[in-house]
Amino acid sequence: MNTVISLPGRAASLQQWYQRPLGRLLADAEVGALAEQLPQLFGYHLVMVDPPWESCSLADSRIPHHVIQRTGKVSGMETGVIGQTDQWPVMTDTVDAIILPHTLEITSDPHQVLREADRSLIPDGHLVIIGFNPRSLWGLRRWFSRRSAGMPWQSRFLSMNRLKDWLSLLGFDTLQCRYLFHRPPLKNQRMLERLQFLEPGNEQGRMLLAGAYILVAQKRTVIMTPLKAGRTNRGRLFPVGIPSSSQRNIRRVS
Repeated sequence: MNTVISLPGRAASLQQWYQRPLGRLLADAEVGALAEQLPQLFGYHLVMVDPPWESCSLADSRIPHHVIQRTGKVSGMETGVIGQTDQWPVMTDTVDAIILPHTLEITSDPHQVLREADRSLIPDGHLVIIGFNPRSLWGLRRWFSRRSAGMPWQSRFLSMNRLKDWLSLLGFDTLQCRYLFHRPPLKNQRMLERLQFLEPGNEQGRMLLAGAYILVAQKRTVIMTPLKAGRTNRGRLFPVGIPSSSQRNIRRVS
C-alpha cells in the first residue's frame, strides 16, 4: 500500500475508481449482494463505514436507524458521521450491524478496524465485509500494476480465508460467504458486457474468476457459567499441628 497517500485520499481515490466502467459494474454486483443480506439483519442501529459506491440504498434493511461514517465530507454522497476508519466515534456495545465495504483495504491497520467493530457491536451483532479477492485474476492485476496504477491496485487485498481466521480469533462465527463478479479486470466496457455469461448467478461462485466477495459474520455471545457453591477442603499450611499454650510440652523461657 502506498503510505504517502493519506487515508481520506485513498478513500476518495477508490470512490473515483468506482465511477469508471469496471467500477460501476463491480458496484452493481456488490450492492446487489448487500441488498440480499440486509433483510436478514435485525436490531436498532446500523453503521456503514466508508462506502466507496456512488449510491447505496439501505431501504431494504429492517434496522430503522442507519448511519454512514466517512473519513471526510464527500460531495454528492450521504454522510452521517465523520471519523477515522480505525477510531470510531461510537459507544461500546451499541451497534446491531456493521458494514465494511472495502474498509479494511484502504486502512493501514485492518486489525484495528476489526477490533473497533468488535468493540462497537452488541453480542450476537452482525458484521458484513466486502473485499477484493487476491486469489484471482484481480490479484494478478494488482501484483503487476500496484506500483504504477492507482486505487484499488495500491490497496491491500485480503483473502477470504485469512479474514475468517482473524474473525475467529476475535470471537466471530462466519455465517455466509460468497464470491462476486466473475469477469476479468478489463477497461473495455463492451468486452466486459460480452463476458456477462461468466456470472454464476446466485451460486457460490468460483474463486479464481471472482473479483470480490461478501462475508457475513456474527459476534459470539459469551455465556458465563457460575461456579457451584461448595465447601472446599483447604490443605493445612503446616504438616503437623501447633500445640496450644495449655499443653505441658511447651517449654517456657524465663
